[in-house]
Amino acid sequence: MQGGLLSEHSFLGILIADCAVSDLISYITESIQSGQKAHIVTLNPEMVARQATDEEFHQALHSAELRIVDGNGILLAARILGKAIQHRTPGVELVEELLRVGQEKSWSFYFLGSSPEFVTKLVKNLKIHAPKTLISGFHHGYFQDSLPIIEDINRSKPDILLVGLGSPQQEVWIHKNRNLLQTSIMIGIGGSFDVLCGDKKRAPFLFRKMKLEWLYRIVSEPRRLKRVIPAFFRFGWLVLKERLELK
Repeated sequence: MQGGLLSEHSFLGILIADCAVSDLISYITESIQSGQKAHIVTLNPEMVARQATDEEFHQALHSAELRIVDGNGILLAARILGKAIQHRTPGVELVEELLRVGQEKSWSFYFLGSSPEFVTKLVKNLKIHAPKTLISGFHHGYFQDSLPIIEDINRSKPDILLVGLGSPQQEVWIHKNRNLLQTSIMIGIGGSFDVLCGDKKRAPFLFRKMKLEWLYRIVSEPRRLKRVIPAFFRFGWLVLKERLELK
C-alpha cells in the first residue's frame, strides 16, 4: 500500500485500511502529488451486507484503492471476529478535514450530489466560512445523463471529487466512470453535503461518544428503518457465520 499506511485487515473478505485521519491525509496528499487515482470508500455495515448479494456493488467496492471504516458496527463485529481494527473515520469528519487541509495545500474540490438547493447552499457557505477553499465546480445528484457532468469535471480537473449520491449509487458511479474522470481522489460521502450545508444535524456529542450515532439517525429519520433493519440482520448473519467457521 502506498504512503506507508497502516496494514490492511481482511474483514468478511473485504480488505480494510486501519488508518488514523493523519495517515489518510498523507495517503491522499501523496496520491495528488504523484497524479495517481484513488477511489476511497467509507464503509458501514449496510454496505458490507449489500456487497455480499449485489455483484455490481461488490465489484465497485473491492476494486477501490482504499476502504476505511465509517460505521461503529464494523469495529464491534471486528472485535467479535478477533480483528484488531482500531480506527473509524465518519464520512462527514473526513470531508471536514479534507476541506481544512485543502485550504492549506490549495487542493481543488468538485461537489457532486444532494439536491440543487443543498449543494448550492454548501458552496455558498464554503465561500463565506472557508473562502480559501478552491471550488472547481459542483452539480446536484438528480441527473440521468452522466456525460455532461463528466465533461464539466474534466474541464476543471479537481484534485478531489466528492460524490454524495448515497450508497451504492455513488460507489458504482465512481467505479463505472473513473477511467473517464480527470481527477485524483474520488470519495463517496453519502449524506455529508446535507450535514455540511446545515440542513441535517449530526448526532449530539454524547450519542457519538456512546457510539449511538446510528440510533440518533434512525430516530431522526424513521423512514430509514425499512432499509436498515434488513441490512442489520444480513450483516449480523455474515458475522455469525464467520464466527462459527472460525470455531
